Amino acid sequence: MLTHSQRLRSVLALTENRLASLIHQVWFHPRLDVLYPEFLFATYGLTLASAPAMRTAANLCRQQPGDDSLHHWLEEYYIEHAEEEDGHADWLIEDLASLGISRERVIHRLPYASVAALVGSQYYWMQHVHPIAYLGYIAVIEAPAQFDFLQEVSRRTGIPLASMSCHCRHAELDPGHVAEFDAALDSLPLSAAHQDLITVSAIATIGHLERVFTDLLEHFQRIDQLSAASTIFTVTPSITAALP
Repeated sequence: MLTHSQRLRSVLALTENRLASLIHQVWFHPRLDVLYPEFLFATYGLTLASAPAMRTAANLCRQQPGDDSLHHWLEEYYIEHAEEEDGHADWLIEDLASLGISRERVIHRLPYASVAALVGSQYYWMQHVHPIAYLGYIAVIEAPAQFDFLQEVSRRTGIPLASMSCHCRHAELDPGHVAEFDAALDSLPLSAAHQDLITVSAIATIGHLERVFTDLLEHFQRIDQLSAASTIFTVTPSITAALP
């Protein structure tokens, strides 16, 4: 009999090919040295939302009716991982700063709509179905690049490792996170409905990530003729600046 994680991974293996191809196209783009700030910005949008989303999921677990050990476990799990994620968005701001992009330009630029759609879909699942749905998101997202690969990217593109510090830190801190997540998932008393929701959330996450990387590649194509990284990070004025 398959474990929870084996069942989930077997389903995701059937759906991840296009996403893997899109991610490969980004990392091996011939102009990645120039276009890298856009990649960091898209990643920043996702990272910024991680800890708040997990704290929302934890609060929703606390509000679930009954004295359920699963809800208590999920609440503690989300709180612990939210604390781990605190400050990670600042790593990306530091990486962008090393490329000449100021913090103000990052925080006042509107995020990719596809990033907002990905994060927003998780709030729907957790608030209107069950907060366990966020485990499906984590199952997909929790797969950092390996440090050896990042070194190869740096040699190939000339991007300093100092400007890849967020990716490098995750490569050093997170190598066992996938195995730990799968072991935790297998330990839970999941119903068939829980398993289905986690799987649907994970598949939806893959679909939204495909849109994020497609948007990124399309943006790369539009700005490919520009020559300096400091000029391609086009700032969209913050909508809040127009409010009274």
